[in-house]
Amino acid sequence: MQQPNRDVFPSPAMLERFPNITPLLKNEAIETAFMRHEVLSVAGKKIFHRLGLVSMVLIGSSAIYTIAEALLFKGASNPFVSIAAAVSAAIGIVAQIFSLVAQLKSKWLVNRFACERLRSIKFQAYALAATARDEDELAARAKRLTSEELAKLESELNMGISIFEAFVPEKCVHVPAPGPGPANPDIVAEATTAFRELRLLYQDRFAAAELHRLRENRRAFHSAADILYFSGACLVLLSLLGKIVPGMPVTLNAWVDFLAISAFVLSISKTVLDSASLTEPSAARFVRYREDIAEVERRIERGASLDVVVPQMERIALGELEEFCDASKSINYRL
Repeated sequence: MQQPNRDVFPSPAMLERFPNITPLLKNEAIETAFMRHEVLSVAGKKIFHRLGLVSMVLIGSSAIYTIAEALLFKGASNPFVSIAAAVSAAIGIVAQIFSLVAQLKSKWLVNRFACERLRSIKFQAYALAATARDEDELAARAKRLTSEELAKLESELNMGISIFEAFVPEKCVHVPAPGPGPANPDIVAEATTAFRELRLLYQDRFAAAELHRLRENRRAFHSAADILYFSGACLVLLSLLGKIVPGMPVTLNAWVDFLAISAFVLSISKTVLDSASLTEPSAARFVRYREDIAEVERRIERGASLDVVVPQMERIALGELEEFCDASKSINYRL
């Protein structure tokens, strides 16, 4: 997305298109809370991943140098290089300890969780349009729902990362009581169109973009994995042959052993990156998400009302969030 979060912060053109549902499009309480958590989430994610990548590179490089020192140099290594390698390893270890002590991953994930819950709360209010008589009534009911749900969310976030264990999507979906009616047809029409565009279509496009990104990354990772596996296998074979074939130079044997072990160190590093990026589980999750969104769209086309499809969509969206919470437990940069 070139302009992220356009669903939460609709453009002026969108506001002009739907003048009867301004209380749904513009929700100051949600927007203020969302921006606070979004800033913390983006910054936390960036620091966690960058620090993790740097620590992994430093520790991995030091490990490869240690192998080279044992197999190739055998006491003839440069002491300054050895000291530099030791310092690099120490910095990498300190970086990982800092990440754990500062709870960088927890802060990033809790704030990301808060953002998605806030996004859902905003769109749950669209169900109110199914029975709203006028804009004033819609505004009053949306404000009351927002106030109640924000208070609940604030209490939940006080749990920290343990919120993931207690999270039950079904309990976080508000099913509004029927309004006094009759519903305003202009409000219903605008709210239905806006919900389809800002929630269903926006989420579908987001999932499609993420799938494309993940598939491109996976293609690159798989190519690297194939190269590392084939190289490692060939080097192991050469190493074994070097041990049994007479006349093989000792130096050549040492280099083959070094390269074989280095290939496996790099392979482990690649596995860590895979785990940290959640490529495989995320791809499967987004495929299911798009299928579920398409089903909600079909229900709207068959004439389902907003007070039916909005809770359905929010259960799906929060279910996807629950899957992300479960998958995120495996994110780490530890070799």
